[in-house]
Amino acid sequence: MAKKESYADKLKHPKWQKKRLKIMGRDRFTCKKCGDTETQLHVHHLEYNNDGNPWDIDDKLLVTL
Repeated sequence: MAKKESYADKLKHPKWQKKRLKIMGRDRFTCKKCGDTETQLHVHHLEYNNDGNPWDIDDKLLVTL
């Protein structure tokens, strides 16, 4: 039986990294909550699909914080 890939492992996947950069670019590498551009930014899901992959979620449900 194959080991299920952890969520942390999925966040290292090239497909997520590509999607992550796309969203950060869309948001102009700026926190959408406070406008910060200096500290480390992350892309967050507004909704989660526990059965899917993080890169499969619709762009409108992702935000740079």
